Amino acid sequence: MKTIYLLRHAKSSWSGPETDDFDRPLNERGRRNTAEIGQYLAKNDVRPDVILCSVAARAQETLSIIRPFLPENQKIKIDKELYLASSETLRKYLENIDESVNSVMIVAHNPGLHELALMLGGRENIGTSALLNRVMLKFPTAAFATVGSEAHSWSKLSENKTKLTDFVCPKDLRSQYN
Repeated sequence: MKTIYLLRHAKSSWSGPETDDFDRPLNERGRRNTAEIGQYLAKNDVRPDVILCSVAARAQETLSIIRPFLPENQKIKIDKELYLASSETLRKYLENIDESVNSVMIVAHNPGLHELALMLGGRENIGTSALLNRVMLKFPTAAFATVGSEAHSWSKLSENKTKLTDFVCPKDLRSQYN
């Protein structure tokens, strides 16, 4: 069984009009939301073997805030190809993960993450899956989704049944951590 964790970068700042999209940092709300998601990851014992992260400043800052809430033994790969990557590009990344890896986290951007969550979550279940219906509506900043796969091989990921097993947004956690 393989597990895929999808984390959209948190809310970024638009305060500096001269700042390139690639270099935009998180704003205060984004940092707070990321810490809430980090607490959720720790509470739910999320343990990715590998973390793939976009090179964009907002994605790397999101990763740096959740790191203390994760075990220390992950392999982390910061990759420029993940910056604004399509769902197809993200899926190809997953299909090329080393077979010894059982779980991977991707920290990246919409619309690619949103489309990947829908694709792996099983579009055919829209309307019957409450989690998938929520994802269909929106994959907001700092949202976190978990997809389980019956696949024993990353290269056969698209040939096997995958299922969305968790979806949480920072606003879902307000009463728990504040």
